[in-house]
Amino acid sequence: MNEPTTPIVTVRPAAERDPHLLVVGGTARNVGKTEMICRLIDRCAHLRQGVIVALKVSAVYPDELLFHGSHDPDEPPFQLFEETDRSGTKDTCRMLRAGARRVFYLRCQDSDILPAYRRFRKILPEATTIICESNSLADFIRPGLLVMVTSPSGTDKARAIRHLARADLVVVSDGSSGFPDVARVTLDESGAWQLVGD
Repeated sequence: MNEPTTPIVTVRPAAERDPHLLVVGGTARNVGKTEMICRLIDRCAHLRQGVIVALKVSAVYPDELLFHGSHDPDEPPFQLFEETDRSGTKDTCRMLRAGARRVFYLRCQDSDILPAYRRFRKILPEATTIICESNSLADFIRPGLLVMVTSPSGTDKARAIRHLARADLVVVSDGSSGFPDVARVTLDESGAWQLVGD
């Protein structure tokens, strides 16, 4: 008997709202999530005098544990690193070069995302403007804006598809171009994210 290959997706009610958070997710690999974030940082950083903090979240799901490093039970429930290398090729390095004041990388199991994000949030001033690359954080936090980047060829991440219906903005991209919607994203005077225009 063949076992199902599609992961079981649990939809959780978002626990709390953070209007200063923008989450960018994607329905496929290499669809342009990081490129979209870098363009948003470049466009909006001057609106906050350069004070935008970027975060990349890598969530490890129970059915993916074999593919994600250490399984030591004594390993901390999440790992948070601050990126300082502007010259590297990692996504976090690109975010720094785009103009983010600080950039962090958070790695944790799916079940630990909410406490991990709360811990991350405590190290920043309350009104800090944050832009985050993640397909998971919006399950736990209601961001000021949720942007989903998708490919013209369709979707291949079952866990990401559910976000399309509630995204504030869906962007179709080939991975490096097709981002005219960047101009629709802005910040209000408090640093909260807003969507303008049609």
